[in-house]
Amino acid sequence: MNAGFVIANDNDSKRAFMLTHQARRLKLPALFVTKCDARFFPNFKMGHNKRNFQFDRVLCDVPCSGDGTLRKNVGLWKNFHTHMGHANHPLQVDILLRGLKMVKKGGRLVYSTCSFNPIENEAVVAAALK
Repeated sequence: MNAGFVIANDNDSKRAFMLTHQARRLKLPALFVTKCDARFFPNFKMGHNKRNFQFDRVLCDVPCSGDGTLRKNVGLWKNFHTHMGHANHPLQVDILLRGLKMVKKGGRLVYSTCSFNPIENEAVVAAALK
């Protein structure tokens, strides 16, 4: 029996519901779906000393401009401009910083977007490392 568990979070109610609905078919005993702003994802107190639980792995799949999907979503071209990622950058940095606080030392964090914009990718990682 695997002792691990997965917490999947989405700030969008419809997406969280769909995740719950799809996961129910798999009958996963250790999947928890939450709906909250990832910048303020709550700490979990564990063990007798009530220290903040830290995760072995964290995936930060952040909201982005979606410009990486221009090839398959041609409707985005009419609204595309080079500054699309600027509005998302602060939110992405905050989510990544929260993820870094929640992953244990020696753990693994993956930062993911569907954008090819360096402001939403390299600049976010650079800001978090700074």
